[in-house]
Amino acid sequence: MTIMGITLIQILLIYLALSFILTLVSILRMYVISDRACGKKLGSDRIKALKKQGRYRQYPIYSVEEIREKKKRGAARLSVFMNDSGERSRCVIICPGGGYAHLQTKKEGYPIAARLNELGYTAFVLEYRAGLDCSTHAPMHDLAQTVRFIEARANEFNVDMKDYAVIGFSAGGNLAGIFATQAYGYNKYNVRKPGCLILGYPWTNVNHWVQHPYWNIWVALMGVWLSERGNMYMFGKHNFNRKKRESLCLQNWITEDYTPVYMFAGGNDVLVPSASHTDVLAKALDEKHVTYEYDKFFGLPHGVGLGIKTNAKGWLEHALSFWEKQCQVEKK
Repeated sequence: MTIMGITLIQILLIYLALSFILTLVSILRMYVISDRACGKKLGSDRIKALKKQGRYRQYPIYSVEEIREKKKRGAARLSVFMNDSGERSRCVIICPGGGYAHLQTKKEGYPIAARLNELGYTAFVLEYRAGLDCSTHAPMHDLAQTVRFIEARANEFNVDMKDYAVIGFSAGGNLAGIFATQAYGYNKYNVRKPGCLILGYPWTNVNHWVQHPYWNIWVALMGVWLSERGNMYMFGKHNFNRKKRESLCLQNWITEDYTPVYMFAGGNDVLVPSASHTDVLAKALDEKHVTYEYDKFFGLPHGVGLGIKTNAKGWLEHALSFWEKQCQVEKK
C-alpha cells in the first residue's frame, strides 16, 4: 500500500527517524539546561565554606555493628549542612534522584542544602544505597534510619523534628513519597511521620509504561529501561515480582491521612513525563482529599534542581511557604 507514492514502510521509517531525532534533541536540551539550572557551584562553594569553618559534617547512618552485619549499609551516609545563624530550625532531609542506579547528589543534594542554609534552615543530604549497593527497599530502610539518627542527635544538630520535611527529586521523590505511606513507610519502620513532602519531578508511577500508550516509541523505550533498571537495583536481577513492582507505584498507596505535598514538574520532561507521574499522583491525592500544591512549568525538562535561570526559579521558596503554612495548620 502506498500514500502519495510513499509506502507504509517508508512512512514508518520516517516516523522512527523523526521521533528519534526529536527525542535525542530533548535529551541533549535537558542536559544543557540541567547543568545551568541545578546550581552545582552553589553546593560546592557551601561545602568549602563549611569545611573552612570546621563545620562540615558527614556521618555513616548505621553503627559499626550494623555495617558489619550487612556490609552494603556502609554506602549510606548523611551530609549535614548547619545554618549560619546558630538558631534552632526545622529539619529538612534531601533525597537526590538517579533512578535507584546512582545518585545526583551534586545536582539535587548539595545545592538544595546550600540554598536552605541561606534561608536559615539546617539541612541533611541523604546518600541512600543505590546501584549495586541497593537491595529490596534498602533506600526506605536508609531514610527511616536517617530519621532515627537525626532524632537521637536533634539537640546536637539544633533541629526540631516535629513536622520535618523530606525533599525528593525523581527517584528520590519516589523514595520520599513511599516513605510517607503507611504500607511501606514511616509506619512500617515505627518512626516519626514527616510533616510535609516536597517533590521535584518525582518518579512516582514507576511501572507506568505497562499502563499508558505513547505516541513516541523512543520515549516508551526509555520508560521501559528506567522502570526495569530501577526495579532491578531495588529488588535484584531475578527477584522482582508484581507485588514488589507495585510497592514502588506511589499512587496505589495514598490514604486520607497522607502527608501534605508540594510538587513541581516540567512540561518537557521526556524521562519522567508529568502526564504519567505527577498528574497521576495529583489525581490520587485529589481522590483521598489530601492537601497538596502542584506547579507545572511549561517547557521545563528533567533534572533542573533549583531551577536557576528557568521559569521554575523560586519553586523552593514557594514549597517552603507551603510547608510552613501546613505546620501552622497542624499546630492549631
